[in-house]
Amino acid sequence: MAETTDTEEPASAPAPGGASEKKPDPPQRWVWANMPVGERETRLGELVLWVDWVIETYEVRSQIAKCWYRHPRILEQLTALYVGWARTYAGDPSKVGLRGEVDWIKEFYSFLPRLNSASCQSVHTDPPKVPLTDGEAFTQWADEPAAFLAEPPVHPAHALSHRMAKAAEAEAKARAARTEAGQQKG
Repeated sequence: MAETTDTEEPASAPAPGGASEKKPDPPQRWVWANMPVGERETRLGELVLWVDWVIETYEVRSQIAKCWYRHPRILEQLTALYVGWARTYAGDPSKVGLRGEVDWIKEFYSFLPRLNSASCQSVHTDPPKVPLTDGEAFTQWADEPAAFLAEPPVHPAHALSHRMAKAAEAEAKARAARTEAGQQKG
């Protein structure tokens, strides 16, 4: 995810028993790979508390993998949800829209299908390692004169706007010709 830009501990889930403390500024961005090890451990502990609270509060035990912290994909998505939750519920109210809480809940439910792992129904199982990019094949492809690499850059929107301009120009000429033909008759 993103780097941490705050220095204080971020706001956490409500304390058991409803006790309320002054909460520090919510986190701005978290980039797990860019965090110092000590901070990573602290943030992960914070995220575990929040995920447990979310699972209990929204009754989604079967929809979030029990071993979510062992899956980078799920960890990143839960991190994004947590940071969004903290901004919505503990952040500056002037930066949250009137429907901020409702929007966060909608986003949470839209994420649920991606927060589980089919391979981990009862016990964690590492997903099979799949090669990302075949480096040798890519190098061979890039060394050949590939049309994709040799074509001049053209943004699709530019081509569309060019076609639209030509059509508008043709329509204007046709309109002018009709007008001129009407004036000659009269």
